[in-house]
Amino acid sequence: MSDFILVLLAIFIVFGVFRRYLFFLVMNAFSKKLFNDINRMQQGQQQQQQQHKAPGYDNGKVYVKDVGKKNTGKISDDEGEYVDYEEVK
Repeated sequence: MSDFILVLLAIFIVFGVFRRYLFFLVMNAFSKKLFNDINRMQQGQQQQQQQHKAPGYDNGKVYVKDVGKKNTGKISDDEGEYVDYEEVK
């Protein structure tokens, strides 16, 4: 019985000493994995933004297309159709 208590006490002492090192080892591995995952996601987002970016335009800037003088009575093809408003009850 005393051998069992001595072995159990030795296990608790060894675990108590290495607990700190084990904790920091696990936390370091976890933080590196998390850091790599976040970097990979940011690089993916940057690549998507570059692919969807129109050539000659900067993000965050507003560009206005000047259509010139309007011809009265004539609708250009790119303006779409006129749809009458109807109230639904």
